[in-house]
Amino acid sequence: MNKSSILKILINTVIGVVLILIWLQFVDINQIIGAILKANFVLLLPAFLFMFLSLFVRSVRLKIFLAPVKKVSLKDLTLLNGVGIMLNFLIPIRAGEVAKGLYLNTQYGLPLGKSIIWIFLDRFIDFMMVLVMASVLLFVVPTKLNETFTLTLTVIALGVIMITYLMIYQVDFTKKLIKFLKPLLIINIIKIYFDRFTNFFLDTFSILKRSPLDITKFAFLSFLSYIADALIWYFTFLSLGYPQQFPKMFLGQVLSALTYLVPAAPGYVGSAEASGSLILSGVFDVPVNIASAMVVLFHMASAIYIILFGIISLYGIKIDLSLIFNKALKREK
Repeated sequence: MNKSSILKILINTVIGVVLILIWLQFVDINQIIGAILKANFVLLLPAFLFMFLSLFVRSVRLKIFLAPVKKVSLKDLTLLNGVGIMLNFLIPIRAGEVAKGLYLNTQYGLPLGKSIIWIFLDRFIDFMMVLVMASVLLFVVPTKLNETFTLTLTVIALGVIMITYLMIYQVDFTKKLIKFLKPLLIINIIKIYFDRFTNFFLDTFSILKRSPLDITKFAFLSFLSYIADALIWYFTFLSLGYPQQFPKMFLGQVLSALTYLVPAAPGYVGSAEASGSLILSGVFDVPVNIASAMVVLFHMASAIYIILFGIISLYGIKIDLSLIFNKALKREK
């Protein structure tokens, strides 16, 4: 493992430890443990079903996304997503995305570079939908957030949509805009990489130029996947004996997805507890110890699911992990 990767993992781990220490200052750990020990674990079982459904729906979306390039088995994509989530969960070097790209390259003959970019574009669809859903839900679901936050997020969502639209449907105009901006960069080496970077992404973003029906499918499946994610939180709260309104859980999961942009320690230790508790208690005014008990129980349950399903998926599609890590680490240099 190269020094850059080790350093990144160490930094992320330190961030996780710091977040845990901060989180512990605001909670009563004994109350959290007591609440979890009293949980009705039978009511937690549906959460595992929705964990799978969330992954499966995203696999269906990825299949539709890749359809113009290659017909990929839904079974393979489901297992591939299982491996990807496990790798991203255990080691924060985006090995999951590399695994997916590498599998599509070796098993389906797709170019490795573009395969990885397409995987990130599939995740980008998630990101766009998160921005849109959060912007809409913040206007209808009561929260403690002020109007400035809501308006700022809405402006960001509209900006991302506009830029994406230009890159996909107004390529000529975007090329003219890039040509106009290029001289402003001054330094030649930056100009060269800017030119390569923008041309490469304009080429790869072309896969998003789809029919209105496909765009509707992407949006609908993304919406369904977050419905499943929200139901995971809903049943986790239910198992603790503190039922919550579903719209709050839906918005909570959408806001939680935005925190995945922040570097995380292996296993999301610290970031899951800090961000989840902050959203639930800070945004929705759920008592902090109850919110934290739900987050910790959810974290434990999802870790069990991710590792077990990840191992099953790993054997199901027989991915060479050593090759994946070698590719992932090279990308980190």
